Amino acid sequence: MRSEGEAMDATAAASESDAEAGGAVEPIGVPPFQPLRAVAALLMTAGGFGIYEWVLLHFWSSESLGIHDRVPWPAYVAIAAAVVVMLAAIRTAMGIRSPHAKLGFSLLAFLAGAAVGIGGGRFAGYTLRGTLNPPFKLTIARGDRFPSFALPDQTGKIRDWPATADGRATLICVYRGDFCPFSRHEIADLGAIRKELRQDGAGVIAISTDPVERSRMLSGWLHSDVPLLSDEHETLLGPLGLVQHHRNGEPDNAIPAWFVVDASGRVRWLFTSRYYRELPTSAALIAAVRSVTNSGAPRSP
Repeated sequence: MRSEGEAMDATAAASESDAEAGGAVEPIGVPPFQPLRAVAALLMTAGGFGIYEWVLLHFWSSESLGIHDRVPWPAYVAIAAAVVVMLAAIRTAMGIRSPHAKLGFSLLAFLAGAAVGIGGGRFAGYTLRGTLNPPFKLTIARGDRFPSFALPDQTGKIRDWPATADGRATLICVYRGDFCPFSRHEIADLGAIRKELRQDGAGVIAISTDPVERSRMLSGWLHSDVPLLSDEHETLLGPLGLVQHHRNGEPDNAIPAWFVVDASGRVRWLFTSRYYRELPTSAALIAAVRSVTNSGAPRSP
């Protein structure tokens, strides 16, 4: 048997022989961490997820994201950009040489990217299918006389129309109810342009099936002075065909519609859509009102 000393000498001799044959043997070390690549992957992950969350938070109140459009392409493009950023984050994280860092940053980017991809798909499905109005038939058309009504506003005051009609035209907005974010955006828009519409000789009223107390809460929350009329018993909206009935016991809600009625009580402009999120822009409403008030204004000789 070889002694311990002889074994050590043999090992040293083998090492010297290997060194002479192929050069010095480099010890196997730990791959570098690459902090710049890791930070880049982290920033891209946060950026992509941030874009996605920004769209979800601001879509309900932002015209720039297509809230008024039948197909909200700006929101879809923003979510697609978020997905691309997340894919770049995954690729960057996979390039980290340190195995532990690669696993951690890649897993984080992958999970965040999966959330953006799945959530973005559900958002697109909701906007295209989940915001459809039920089939309805509007029983009034351009040129018809808008039916008279007497409904309470958010203060409890009875608005007897057309006796209380204000100006040469009236913009009548039918909104779903205080529970709907699109309706809240709609009422806020009406409040913002109400002064301008008054200058054009038009009054503004909004009608829903909400009870008076709900209208009062919505008016206070939005700090809006737009008259919010309550047709809780559907005496007006029911005959117009603008009521959505629910089978699960939830309260009825109105189907959105917009009308510009002239001083004689006839409908001169109206807007409805398959989607309750598709709203006419403020510019479109102002133009519709002016097309009526200007036509009724006295012409200079």
